[in-house]
Amino acid sequence: MAVSVGAVDRLSFTLFVAVGLHALVIFGIGFSNPESQPLPPTLDVTLAQHASDRSTPLDEADFLADANQQGSGTQEDKAQLTSTEQAEIEDNQIFRTTPEVQQISFAQQDAQRALVTTTGDSERSIANQPSEEAITDPSQASDSALLVSQVSDIATLRAMLDESRQNLAKAPRTRTLTAVSARQSLDAAYVYGWLEEIERIGNQNYPQAARQQRLTGNVRLAVTIRADGSLGNVSVTRSSGHAVLDQAAQRIVHLAAPFEPFTLEMRQEYDQLEIIRTWQFRTDNRFGREDS
Repeated sequence: MAVSVGAVDRLSFTLFVAVGLHALVIFGIGFSNPESQPLPPTLDVTLAQHASDRSTPLDEADFLADANQQGSGTQEDKAQLTSTEQAEIEDNQIFRTTPEVQQISFAQQDAQRALVTTTGDSERSIANQPSEEAITDPSQASDSALLVSQVSDIATLRAMLDESRQNLAKAPRTRTLTAVSARQSLDAAYVYGWLEEIERIGNQNYPQAARQQRLTGNVRLAVTIRADGSLGNVSVTRSSGHAVLDQAAQRIVHLAAPFEPFTLEMRQEYDQLEIIRTWQFRTDNRFGREDS
C-alpha cells in the first residue's frame, strides 16, 4: 500500500533540514581575531668615512657600519653619532624630538556655525551668513602643524650637535702610557726621568708602618700630569690589599710633584699625560716600579 506524503510532512522535513544546516554553520565554524604580526627588528647602520687597515673584524664594536673603522677620541662612553653638515636652522635650546600626532582643534569654527531655529511657524527665512574668514582646510592645517613640528626638531638636533662639539672641545687631549707603550715614544725620556724621581722620593719617604708590620705588595696607580708639570690626579687602579700601602703610594706621588714641564713636541701632541704603572713595596723595605 503506497504511503502518501502530505504538504505538512514535507514542510516539517524541510524545517528539520534547515535547522540542522544552520546549527552546523553556527556551531561548526569558529571565528578568531587575526594575530598581530610583530614589527620587524631595526638596525642602525653607520657609514664609515675612513676604513681601518684590518683584515679581520673588530672583536667589540659600538656601532654597525659598512667597513671596519678604529674608534678614537677622549670620551670613555660611546656617544650618539652626529654629522658635521651645517643645518639651515639654528637653535640654542634642546627639546625632545619624539614625533607627536598633531591635534587640530576646530571648536572655534564650530562655534561660529550657530543654527538659528524657531518653535513657531514663520513665513520668513534667514539665508546662511557666509563667514568673514574662509575656513581653513583641515588637511592644510594639519600639514602646516606638521611642518612647524619638523622645523623645531631640526633646530633641536642642530643644538644637540653644537653642544656635543663644545663638550669635546673643552676636554683636554690626554695620552695614556703603560709600561709597554712608553718604551718607544717621543716622551720616553720624560717618562723615564719621572719614574726615577718617584722611586727616589719613595725610598726617602718609605712608610714607617710598612717597616714595622713588614708589609709588602704591589699598587697600580694611574697618575695624570698636566703640561706645566703640575699633578692632575692620582688614583689606585689595583689595590695591594693593604690600605697603608695604597695610601703611601699616593702620598709619594704627591710629595714628588710638581714635575718637569712637557717638551715642545709633547705639548703639540697632547695637553695631559696619564702614566699607569705598578709600584712595589718590597721585602727589603725598598720602593720601586715593577719592571725595574
